[in-house]
Amino acid sequence: MEQVSQSSPSRNLDGVRISTNFIPFDLTLAILSRLPAKALIRFQAVSKLWFSTIRSKDFVNSFLIRSKTQPRFLLTFKHFDSRKRFIFSAPEHKRTDKSSTVVARHDMTISGLVYYIKSRPVNGFLCCTYGSSIAVCNPTTGQIVKLPDEHYVFTLQSQQKEWRKIEITQGVRYFEVSGGLCIDGVVYYGDERSETIVRFDVRSEKLDLIQVPEDTDIVDESSLVNYNGKLGSVELDDDDMMVLWVLEDVKKQELSLGMECDLPSEWNGLVKGYVSLKGETHSDEVIMVSSRLISSEPFSVLYYDFYRESIRRVVVEGLVDDEFRRVHGIGKRTREVLCFPGYVENIIFIISNTSGTEPTIGHQVYAYHPKSRAAT
Repeated sequence: MEQVSQSSPSRNLDGVRISTNFIPFDLTLAILSRLPAKALIRFQAVSKLWFSTIRSKDFVNSFLIRSKTQPRFLLTFKHFDSRKRFIFSAPEHKRTDKSSTVVARHDMTISGLVYYIKSRPVNGFLCCTYGSSIAVCNPTTGQIVKLPDEHYVFTLQSQQKEWRKIEITQGVRYFEVSGGLCIDGVVYYGDERSETIVRFDVRSEKLDLIQVPEDTDIVDESSLVNYNGKLGSVELDDDDMMVLWVLEDVKKQELSLGMECDLPSEWNGLVKGYVSLKGETHSDEVIMVSSRLISSEPFSVLYYDFYRESIRRVVVEGLVDDEFRRVHGIGKRTREVLCFPGYVENIIFIISNTSGTEPTIGHQVYAYHPKSRAAT
């Protein structure tokens, strides 16, 4: 970073020499608060003051609040030959946007273990799995930290500031899950083996199983959504219908039919073409994306409005162009891609301190940002 040129000292009315290149801290804070996340990560190295300011709790919280007003798509795919996972993000499209395209940005590459990602991001964090290994990733800071092998709960209010074991409900598993979602302190995820939805209340630390209707593909073929503060699940059936199931009564622990909509005939072919459901936006639009990344075709995102029964298409540009494929040696083969809406950038750094050790970045896993040779 270029240093600000020193201006010649001036004198006040009493003839005292004063420096005119001093920047008040309040002004510095105002400037930093308007910078993008990637710049803030780099500018931590400017000075100790900037480092402590950017890492402070108040600054991190204020940045997250601002980031939540600018949600993004998170897109990721893996390349087994080079044992890498690539992570991109792009701005979410709004109804009022004049352009029907958004531009993706390469945020991070994970090397070492090709982690799987099945759950959507939460406050900028990704849950990554590889066999029984679980890691937490923050694409904004470029960190990936492996969690302990045993299952624990950590609460920020805990005075001991240490991990604690919880009791596991009979029949509940922590693998083969899909569609994780958190609503009002309750985490939901699908168990593909038992064809049920698991409900975990963070406050009571209690696990329950929710039964799904028979002859439906709610767990593995659709996405869990937040439907007006209730758990919902959207399904695409074979009759070109989009079906919304809703958990109306938590005590009954079962989903009921909420709404059915016919898909526009002109979109049937596109929707049937390897499209997966990915939740909803803040404007209650259901999002559908292609599950394949094809070099010869643009990557599209579909927005479906249940109430207006309207659909719009947005093209994501800059996602794995020819130059990126050449540099990373991934060729022009079709790739399976995951897309998660509602991703927000978070500049907080992950700290792993489960046994009194220093923070770690997983076992034989390295994370780095594009345009940087330094491993995080």
